[in-house]
Amino acid sequence: MYQALYRKYRPRFFRDVAGQEHITSVLSKEVAEGTFGHAYIFTGSRGIGKTTCAKILAKAVNCPNEKDGEPCGECPVCTGIDDGSLLDVTEMDAASNRNIDDIRDLRSEANFTPAVAKYRVYIIDEAHMLTKEAANALLKIMEEPPEHVIFILATTEVHKLPATILSRCMRFDFRRMPPEVIAERVKYVCRREQIEIEDEAALLIGKLADGGMRDALSLLDICRSADGAVTPDTVSRCAGLAGREYLFELTDRIAERDMPGILSCVDKLYAGSADISRICDELINHFRNLMLISCMKDASAVVKALPGEMLRLEKQAKALSQPEIFYDISVLQDALVKMSKSAAKRLEFELALVKICTPALSQSPEALIARIERLEQEIKLLKARGVAPAADGAQTVAEVPAQPEQKPVFTAPAQPSADAPAETSTGEKPFDEWESVLDVLQRKKPMLFALLTGSKAYLSGGRVLIDAPNETFITFMQKNSDMREDIKNAITEVCGQRFGIGPYKKPETKPETDPLAELEKRARDAGIELI
Repeated sequence: MYQALYRKYRPRFFRDVAGQEHITSVLSKEVAEGTFGHAYIFTGSRGIGKTTCAKILAKAVNCPNEKDGEPCGECPVCTGIDDGSLLDVTEMDAASNRNIDDIRDLRSEANFTPAVAKYRVYIIDEAHMLTKEAANALLKIMEEPPEHVIFILATTEVHKLPATILSRCMRFDFRRMPPEVIAERVKYVCRREQIEIEDEAALLIGKLADGGMRDALSLLDICRSADGAVTPDTVSRCAGLAGREYLFELTDRIAERDMPGILSCVDKLYAGSADISRICDELINHFRNLMLISCMKDASAVVKALPGEMLRLEKQAKALSQPEIFYDISVLQDALVKMSKSAAKRLEFELALVKICTPALSQSPEALIARIERLEQEIKLLKARGVAPAADGAQTVAEVPAQPEQKPVFTAPAQPSADAPAETSTGEKPFDEWESVLDVLQRKKPMLFALLTGSKAYLSGGRVLIDAPNETFITFMQKNSDMREDIKNAITEVCGQRFGIGPYKKPETKPETDPLAELEKRARDAGIELI
């Protein structure tokens, strides 16, 4: 019967474990010096060697021919542990043996001395799946274990284990393996199996494995069935990377704010029986790649993509600003959470895409920052085309086509509140500490600081009146009590005194002359008789 590659090439010695040298060196030294403990916790993501190292440790402490902390691999104890026939070493799956009765059976058996080996070793995989009662029962024997018993707990979610168990174990954190390390191991297996593979294909397998050697060898097992050499194209087809064109199409339409095109694309995917939740998840990962590219000079090492896809990803990352990418990811993540609780998954996904294309529908800070960023880009584009504001702040008719009159964003409240007085008293003076307040907000509340860019403040009695050029800030300050409290706290931190806050209302300047009198004078000068 054919044996899977990840089983056939499972390491049997500490020296063969790739990418976990910080752990294997310590374990082999403890065995060599006889200072190993009675309880261990191996934690880390899947497929990176936790159970493998547990079995090697079980062999090393029991091997009669142990040398420098390594088992011989040939004695009856080593071969019995490898094939699972040695009853003194028990590997238990806590996902299926998680109840208190299972742990009681284990405790009863642990009291007996081993039949063949020196120590009874219990390897409990997925230990976080134990029930609370079972974990408490296990704790009892771990507090005062028999001298011939060793416990090795392996888990992917160590935070779910009780602190009482964690405190009684030696903890080892396994790392995700770098793609280069996985690629070297893949090429080694290919040489042994006489599989022809290209270097780029091995590296792509390393990236797609997400740090897990087992996933890498499982993917290689699928690729070996393809005709000829294993190429990057072979890996992409076997891993399901091919056919991701819809991700690029959706992203292009999002960058263009093409809402009809986006909804049409979703309709085609839905008609093809695509899983909407998976599409949303893949789109989140796609935007994660765009975020990495926009934040790093060279993101090729961390982005899971084919070499040909990197150019398209870089182009899309340039078409979207960082605030827009962050906003899009947050909206898609919220939609994915809602899909898990809703039967109308398609509707939730479509609502999310519409919200992405229309940030004005959202009042979240991420949406506001994305809108500000897009406005700044449009202003830069207008300036690059030679469209500049006039001297008095208004653009000339020749430069910009006439636009319909827009209503102001902020309307004064019907009744004055403590934080936003309808009228300001006379005698305001500049608030000299405002720049220091902005520095505090920049450190602690960067999104709020962005809204206050270019702002000034005036002191009027016990209130600080804020003159912000961004009118949207006034609306947000009215509706968001947390925002008002953040500003007050920043002022208190700088001044050591609590102030109220409100919007600064610029005084209305009266005309030097009466327009009606001026009109009357000009009419009389022109000889027009007035009644």
